[in-house]
Amino acid sequence: MLYKLERNYQCMHKTRLLFIITLLISLLAGCGNRGIPVIKQELLDQKMSVLMLSSSGLSASAKDVLGQTLKNWRDGNSIAYEWVKDLNALDDNVDSKLKSKTYDYIYVVGNELFPSANEKMALGLTTSKWTFLQSQPFAEGSAITVNEQASLLQLDLQQMETMKNKAIQDLLFQNVVIEWVTQSERPIPSAWAPSEESDHIVLLNNNNQWFQQLTFQVHQHHAAWVIFYSPVSEDQLQKAKSLGVSVMDFAGALTADLNWTQIFDNRLAMMKTHTWQKGIQNYNPQELKELKMK
Repeated sequence: MLYKLERNYQCMHKTRLLFIITLLISLLAGCGNRGIPVIKQELLDQKMSVLMLSSSGLSASAKDVLGQTLKNWRDGNSIAYEWVKDLNALDDNVDSKLKSKTYDYIYVVGNELFPSANEKMALGLTTSKWTFLQSQPFAEGSAITVNEQASLLQLDLQQMETMKNKAIQDLLFQNVVIEWVTQSERPIPSAWAPSEESDHIVLLNNNNQWFQQLTFQVHQHHAAWVIFYSPVSEDQLQKAKSLGVSVMDFAGALTADLNWTQIFDNRLAMMKTHTWQKGIQNYNPQELKELKMK
């Protein structure tokens, strides 16, 4: 009887050790997989696969929608994915993924990423289909070269120009005095600033004294508005605002509220029906909630 009890104890001890060792191995294997989901090439080969690259500039609500979208794509549609988020530009980590793995679709979400993504795409590191999703109206330098591999979803340029033009016309209708700030290669439309009003224009080209000139003109003409017609830095905007007048950055005058859930639902439908199209497309009325002046 004593021999049997001792033998049973030894068996239980071995079983417990085996369980502990197995648990430790599982924990160690999981430690290398924290943060960004990582998928093996074999899984990518078996399923439709997506590499999602998103900008640090996306709103918290957009990031939440994106995270839930990817889970739904995986759980409901067996789409394998990797998500590299909060990027300011495509980095070495993204380079490594493009060189070592093959994805069916690559999504670039956020204007800030467009320049670096455009460069990576031009290197021909992958034959994947790239889709650029504009997050706000284009800023200077964020345009991309749309080639055979690329699709761009953007806000309707004509709609944006119509809104900005209306805002200017409304000011002119009120006989508001405006000082314009621009570059010589971007002249103010004559309907807004006739040639006889050239003294209401300040040029930025090689003009270190532009702010002093603007200050003089605002006081001389008792201007109520300063409008920057060419792209401008935040520092220049703040300087103009210090004059105590209303200031408009014409290039960045609009903001967009996008329906990210609808945008990604439409991307899913496109992937499932294999109807991806290269070229430039505008967001449709369901994908754009609101476009407005800031």
